[in-house]
Amino acid sequence: MPQRILSLEIGDADLRAAVVQTSFRDYKVEGFFHEALSGDPEAQLKSFLAAHGQAGDTVLSVLPGDRVTWRTFFLPFRDQKKLAQTVPFELENSVPFGLDEVVVDFQVLARDRAGTTVLAALVQKQDLERHLELLQRGGVDPKIVDAGPIAALNVLSLVPELPPSFAFLDVGPRAVTIALYRAGALVGLRSLGRQPAAEANGNGAAVAVGDDAVVAGVRWTLLALNGAPLDEDVACYAAGDAAALDGLSAPLTAALGVQVRRLDRLPLRTLPPGGGAQASAFSASLGLALREVVPTAALGVNFRKGEFTFHRGQEALRRGLRTVALLGLVVLVLTVLDMFVKHRALQQQAAALDAQIQTVFAATLPDLGRVPNPKGVLQAEAEALRQRVVLVSDIVPVSTSTSIDILRAAANAVPNKIRIDCEEWTMDPDAVRVRCNTETYDAVDAVKDGLRATGFFSDVEVKDAKTSPKGGIDFRMTLKLEKNVRSRGEKP
Repeated sequence: MPQRILSLEIGDADLRAAVVQTSFRDYKVEGFFHEALSGDPEAQLKSFLAAHGQAGDTVLSVLPGDRVTWRTFFLPFRDQKKLAQTVPFELENSVPFGLDEVVVDFQVLARDRAGTTVLAALVQKQDLERHLELLQRGGVDPKIVDAGPIAALNVLSLVPELPPSFAFLDVGPRAVTIALYRAGALVGLRSLGRQPAAEANGNGAAVAVGDDAVVAGVRWTLLALNGAPLDEDVACYAAGDAAALDGLSAPLTAALGVQVRRLDRLPLRTLPPGGGAQASAFSASLGLALREVVPTAALGVNFRKGEFTFHRGQEALRRGLRTVALLGLVVLVLTVLDMFVKHRALQQQAAALDAQIQTVFAATLPDLGRVPNPKGVLQAEAEALRQRVVLVSDIVPVSTSTSIDILRAAANAVPNKIRIDCEEWTMDPDAVRVRCNTETYDAVDAVKDGLRATGFFSDVEVKDAKTSPKGGIDFRMTLKLEKNVRSRGEKP
């Protein structure tokens, strides 16, 4: 994932920072920042971080060489777990304090069948605490805290073609770091203290940047690391401020017979023309940033271990989980809201359909008014009508005459001279029931005899014959069908 890396170098005399922008396949050095320390260093650091601390998604930091102790040594085994257990005890003899007071980390330089060569470093916990507290008060929390002299070695990855064996010098304001490479591998690393030109010695005279003491220290260090005099014309790559390199290049060439190749004058990978001058002056901060860009091909240690472990990844994970939980809650709320909206829409559709049903029901059966179950009432009424239709169309006598024939025969059975008015005609499966009015009781008997003579009825009963207030005789009559009358299609 693309990110901006802010790498900090906090020295005793100045503050330096490099910013590197990474992409999926490449990186770009975007800028360098420098500020000399004066007055209140803590306040100045806060101001520096306030101005540049937000330039990086990832923050890295290096400790000055005088805060760190390191050694290069060989251990006769290869197991990583055993190395982690043994390395601290190898360093313990190099410092006047116990292992509970320091933080130790190491880098594997080479492995072979005989064992492992490691570069191990330690820092006192109190120095690391002060460093982290200072950065945190400035608003940043570094992912890596490395040793400046070790991180500076990574700028060599910018040199296009390195010989198999060479020396490397990193000239800082307060110290000179000397490294020796043989067959492409780091053999040893030392650091020598030095005084800047602006400071005075005990006699009040200015101390030159390239004085004989520094040159002699570099010469003896390279001899000790190599175990013998250096080969003639061996390359010596040098990084640092241009002014410091100007003072050391000629004396080193004269004393050691080496070819001093200044990084500020070399074309460097991924840097624009002239970019070597800044890369050389910012070797520690740029080297640490390059370690983050290509961690598998870089050297370095990280003192963010144990109680000082960097927790930003865990915090980012927790923030990610909180974000996922929040998004899940939002999705759940939106789902419930969507279900509620759809439910409301369905309720409205159901209410509209119910209103339409009530409208149709009221138009169909206006006498019943509004009922709670119009569908059931309509179904019952439809079933009743269907039964009536069945009775009208399906009840037949043995002669296979329809009920219409029965009605016609009943009408023809009434003599023409008799007036008869039927107010009700009801047909059941076993009988026909009528309510009529005629002129006289004799007419009632005549109608009865005529109906019985049709042959459709097994019995004709007259009930409730009485004089009507409107005139004539009101009576009811039950016409029982013959027993062999069956529904159409029903087998006898």
